Amino acid sequence: MTIHKVGFLFVIAGMLAISPSAYAFDLKVPSMPGQSSNSATPNEKPDVIVKNTRNSMGSFVKSKMGLIEAMGGAEQLAAYNKMLDGLKLGDVAASKEDIETIVTLDKNTNDLIASMTTANKKIDDKNKALAGKSMTEYVKALVSLTVLSRSVQNLSKNPVALAGQAPSVLYLAKELPGVTTSGTTSTKTLLTYLSSNGVDTSEANKAAKELGM
Repeated sequence: MTIHKVGFLFVIAGMLAISPSAYAFDLKVPSMPGQSSNSATPNEKPDVIVKNTRNSMGSFVKSKMGLIEAMGGAEQLAAYNKMLDGLKLGDVAASKEDIETIVTLDKNTNDLIASMTTANKKIDDKNKALAGKSMTEYVKALVSLTVLSRSVQNLSKNPVALAGQAPSVLYLAKELPGVTTSGTTSTKTLLTYLSSNGVDTSEANKAAKELGM
């Protein structure tokens, strides 16, 4: 084998060795509709998937709280803000307790948003920028959660291999489908509601295409 060929093989091997996980950091682009995986890949490490899911759920809830504030419901967010402030987000390891709190916040904010949109609450001009930004973050977080939900379901098929992450993964496998389903169902309603109030939803609409909308 020539020196040139040996060098070429080393370059290829090096490139393969540093290939990053598709899910660990880049959560913005989901699989194309119709694609699926029957098992977790080696790169889908339970602690990373749980942490990323916790963070995306936190972003999702924050975006909904931003929408509630934009709709004029800031005074109703005091208790939710206190719960949110007590959560550990970012690079810190995720706990099942924090995930349970976020699921509770998700359900509570769902109910509040539903009641406000049903009442057709008007959005003040001063709050329209916040509404548009929050809706964009809402859709982006939902796209991430849709991707992560598949990984969680895959991991949950082999709980013995999850060690200390088993309680969190199994809880997410049970709760996350409801979060993504209700979020996706509400997306069109929210986009229509915000547009009727003169809110710029162009960025949110663009992001929603990744949800098949």
